[in-house]
Amino acid sequence: MKRTIGLILTSLLLLVTLVACGSRSIDAQSLASIELTGADGFASIAVKTDEQAILTLIEEAMSELKDNDEKGLERLFKREAALNSIIFTAEKMADLKNGDEINIRASYDEQLAKDAGIKFRNTQFKYLVEGLTDALAIDVKNNVKLLFEGYDGLGTATLELDGEVEAFSYAFNFIFQGDKTNLTNGDRVALKVVPNNTVLTSHGKIARETSLSFEVQGLAPMASVDLFSDLVLIFDGISDQGSVSFDTTRLPSDWVEAGSMDRAPLQFFAFPENGLANGDKLTVQAQIDEQWFSTRGLKPVTLEKEYEATGLKEYPRNLDDIDLVPLFEKIETWIEQDIHLRLVSNYWNRDYRAGEPVSRWDYRDRFGVKRIYYGYDQTDRADNFIAIIYEVSVEGTCVEATPYQSSYEEGETLSSTLYLVYVIDRIMYDRADITDYYDINLKLHSDVELDVISTLKHQYGSGSNLIVEAAVPPNVAYQE
Repeated sequence: MKRTIGLILTSLLLLVTLVACGSRSIDAQSLASIELTGADGFASIAVKTDEQAILTLIEEAMSELKDNDEKGLERLFKREAALNSIIFTAEKMADLKNGDEINIRASYDEQLAKDAGIKFRNTQFKYLVEGLTDALAIDVKNNVKLLFEGYDGLGTATLELDGEVEAFSYAFNFIFQGDKTNLTNGDRVALKVVPNNTVLTSHGKIARETSLSFEVQGLAPMASVDLFSDLVLIFDGISDQGSVSFDTTRLPSDWVEAGSMDRAPLQFFAFPENGLANGDKLTVQAQIDEQWFSTRGLKPVTLEKEYEATGLKEYPRNLDDIDLVPLFEKIETWIEQDIHLRLVSNYWNRDYRAGEPVSRWDYRDRFGVKRIYYGYDQTDRADNFIAIIYEVSVEGTCVEATPYQSSYEEGETLSSTLYLVYVIDRIMYDRADITDYYDINLKLHSDVELDVISTLKHQYGSGSNLIVEAAVPPNVAYQE
């Protein structure tokens, strides 16, 4: 409610009289503009200078001046400044009700007023508050609701306002008394509504502080999903040095592919990931974007599962528990043929240095396995070998010799011992089977056992290679 109190006509007459006759008094109350806002009991008052009234007074007085009246014009300017210096102050400005009498005081620049020949009267006066209407109560309870969204166990509560609460929402403070997220059907959510009645009553409204309680309902159930059901673990490498990787192609693509996101919503990690042996237990953990899954109503059954390493190639560290009989059964015929070829080529006597045989012998031989060595690269046991040292005892008579080339003559007899070192490269080459190997060849030969052993260890035992001796199966061992 706004009222403007001013006696414009009276003011004009007073000002004209002042201009014409010199110093006169002015009623300060006639220059006050009073505005009441708000409802009965909550109203506020604003008292300002009525600028339009002052402007009208000055314009009317100026029209009365005679031409070339410089003194009158100067006096008018001073009086305009004095009039504009007036300020009104109300003794009480808020929580006003009908029937209140408000003391209002006018202050001004006294020096300006003196110079202008103005004396203000009625600088203190009373104003009666009237005409205020009652504040209308806002129905908070029926205009505030909560909207529950999401899935059971992960629901969220948001405000849903209506009516005058929505219209004046800036004049309310809504305080949740507890969690408003991760909600489950049946939970209760408490909400306190605190009004700012200073703001509301300025609009003729009023509200009470209200505590509300809402039951969570209508949240859709979460769907349980097994993140590991279609996960395939791939074990690569050698037992004790194996590693694991994941095949996720059977899982939904939007779970495991990043797309436009920084990373995929679902990722798997193995602990440990490397240094695995067959039979080792490892834990696979699923790391998920919880918000991504929950907004789709998906709830993982578990985020961790234990697996056992399988399918890694078994390359032994020694041959203690390996049955070598099948290996010797496989190479038996080849070994017999190769030893016969070496004896015919005179590997057992001095004529082998001539290349093509320069002597022919009638001989008897006996051979068997003297030692077995197993070696491998300690950084990669797939790079391995078995060295078999055969001892061959030969007794023979020279039946033919090429003169000047052979070291022997016809009829000469000789007894000799030969050591042949056969190396089988990469056992268990493609299968975890001792009979599966890459190659077998004669690598060394000598008539001194210690020489072939020393040379073997020197050639094959350097760097990270390790050589260990293995037991000789009795059925292939050299018989004295």
